[in-house]
Amino acid sequence: MNTSEPPRSSGFPESENTDSGHNAEDPVFDAQLKRALLDVNVPDGFRDTLLQSLSDHETAAAVSDSQVVAPRRRLLHNPTLLAGLSCCLVFMAILTYLWAAQGPVIDLARLGPELNLDSRLLPEFDQHFTSHLPEQGGWNSRGQLTIYNKTYGVTAGTTGAQDAATRFFRLRTGNNRSVFGALLQIPASQVSPLPTSTLFDPGQVKYSQLNKGNFATVSWIENDQVYVCIVFGGARELEALGRALQSASA
Repeated sequence: MNTSEPPRSSGFPESENTDSGHNAEDPVFDAQLKRALLDVNVPDGFRDTLLQSLSDHETAAAVSDSQVVAPRRRLLHNPTLLAGLSCCLVFMAILTYLWAAQGPVIDLARLGPELNLDSRLLPEFDQHFTSHLPEQGGWNSRGQLTIYNKTYGVTAGTTGAQDAATRFFRLRTGNNRSVFGALLQIPASQVSPLPTSTLFDPGQVKYSQLNKGNFATVSWIENDQVYVCIVFGGARELEALGRALQSASA
C-alpha cells in the first residue's frame, strides 16, 4: 500500500468527460483545433453583409439624434416662437393668480346668524378688499343709529380665510332700550345666489330662532358688493331699524 500518494481535492470535482490522453497544453491538440476552425464554411458575402448591417445601424442612430436636435435648434433660433410661448406661460400664470384671488363661492344662506358673530372672538379685518358702508339707505348718517368703527373679519367658507367684513351697530329706541345688529359685506363675485333686492328691504326678511336667540336677516346687492344685515331680535327690532334708516335717508 502506497501511503505517499496525495489525496484528491474535493473542491473542484473532475468532469465525467475528462480524458487524460488529451491535455489542453498538448501542441498536437492545438494544431487539430486550428485546422477544424479554419475548415468551417463561411457563406459568400457574409462578411460584406455584416459590415453593411453595422454601417446602417450607425447611420440610423445618427439620423435619430439629428431629428431630436433639429427641432430644438429651430426653437432656440426662432424669436417669434419663443415670444409666443412666453406669452402663453404669462397668460396661464395670470389666470391662475386671478382664480386664486377670487376665492371660493359661498352660499348666501351661510351668511346668517349661525356664524360666529361675537366681536370678542373675531379677528380684525385683513382688508383684502375695500370695506365700506352701503351708499343707499341712510347707513352713513348719524343719529339714533351708531355703527362702530372697527371692522372684523368673518369666516363663512371652509378655507379658514376671512370672507366677509363685519361691522356691529347699535340702534337706540328710547326708554334706555337698544337694538344690536351686525352688517356683513362680501364681494358679489363670491356669493351665490345673489340677492334679488338692491337695497335694505324689510319685506325680504328671514327670521331665525336659534339657541342663542332670535334673529332677523335682510340681504341685498349694491354695485359689486353683497350686504347682509343681521338684527339680534325679531320683527319689532327689524321694524325699528327700518324706520331709523328711512328717516335718515329722507
